[in-house]
Amino acid sequence: MEAEKAALSGQVRNLDARRSPAIWRAIDLHRTISIRWPSMRITGWSRATPAEAEALAALFQRAEAVAPVGMEQRAEDVQNRLVTLGPDSAGRTRVGRDDTGSVAAYGEVADMGTADDVLRIRLTNVFHPDIADDVRAELHHWLIDQAKQLRDSRGSARAVLGTRSAENDRAGRELLIRGGFALARHERDLALAVPDEPSAPALPPGLVLTPVDERYDELARLAHNEAYADSPTAVRPDQRTWPQHATGHPRFLPDLSCLVLAEADRSDNPVAAFLFALADGSTDTPTVVLHCLGTRAAWRRSGLATAMISRVLHRARSAGVRQLRLKVTDSNHPALALYRKLGFVESGQGFAVLMRQLTPEADEQP
Repeated sequence: MEAEKAALSGQVRNLDARRSPAIWRAIDLHRTISIRWPSMRITGWSRATPAEAEALAALFQRAEAVAPVGMEQRAEDVQNRLVTLGPDSAGRTRVGRDDTGSVAAYGEVADMGTADDVLRIRLTNVFHPDIADDVRAELHHWLIDQAKQLRDSRGSARAVLGTRSAENDRAGRELLIRGGFALARHERDLALAVPDEPSAPALPPGLVLTPVDERYDELARLAHNEAYADSPTAVRPDQRTWPQHATGHPRFLPDLSCLVLAEADRSDNPVAAFLFALADGSTDTPTVVLHCLGTRAAWRRSGLATAMISRVLHRARSAGVRQLRLKVTDSNHPALALYRKLGFVESGQGFAVLMRQLTPEADEQP
C-alpha cells in the first residue's frame, strides 16, 4: 500500500513540476484587455507546427494570466492539441510573430464533427495582451474565411461556429458580436479542496466501480460520445483522436480515473459512466482536473457521478493532491447543483462561449 501511494504521489508531482509562472498572474492581475493601450504588431504569419509547442505554450500562459479561456499552458499539452487536430485541420492554424520573432498570436479552425446534419466548427484565437486591435480583426476575418472553406469542403449546407471569450475581454467580445456571434452560455470553472475524510457512497445494485481498463477503451469512447450527445459543442472524438483526448493524454492519471460498469447491461455497452482525470500544472496547489466526467442517459440521477468523485477524493488525498477542478456549463443545472452540493465553488477561471450560424445566406456577414 505504501509503495502504491509513493508511486501515485510521484506521478502527480512529476506532472505538476512544470507549472506556469505564478508571478505572471500577480503582475497582470490589475490589467484587463478592455483598458490596455495595444501596440504590438505582427510581421509574419505561418502554419503552426509541433516544433513551436514551447513558444505557443509561453503565449498561452501569458494570455491566460490576463484573460483566461482554458487554454493549454504546457508544451506537451499544446503539442497534443496540434496532434489531435489531424493533418487536415492542422492546415487551418496560423501563428503570428512580432518584430523580435516571438510568437504573439495564434488562430485555429477545428472540425468538431456533425450533429443533426449541422457541422460544428471551433474557432480559437489567442493574443499577447499588448497586440494591436487591427491584428485581432485581421485574424478574426481569417478564421471566418477558413471556417467557410471547411464547411464547403465537407459539403455541408449548415454549420455552427463556437468560440471562447474571457469574461473580461470586452474588445474581443464586441468584435465577435459585430460579426454575428451571440452569447450561448458560460463555462464555470469549479474547485473543491480535498477533505480529510471523503464520504464513500454506495452504487446501486448491478453496477461496479472499477479502474480504467484498456479492454474497455473503445466502449468508453462510445459511452463518452453518447453521454455528450445532447451538448452541441462537446468534443466527440473518433477512434483516431480519442487517445489524445483521454487515456493517451500526456497528463492522464490512470490511478485517479475510473469507470462504472453495468453487470447486466441494458445495451451492448457495459460502460455506464466514466471519469478521466488529468494532472493540473497551472497552479501552485497540487491539483487534479476532472477532465471528462459523464453518465449515459439510462443511468443518470443514480449517484454514479457522486461515487466516482468520492473515489477520486479518497485516492487524491493519499497522493498528496489538495484540490479538484472541473468545468461545467451554466445551463447544465443538474450537474451544477450536484457539484455545489459536493462543495465545489467558483474558481474565477470561467469563460463565455459565443456561437454563430454559418450558412451560405450568411456568407456576406463579416
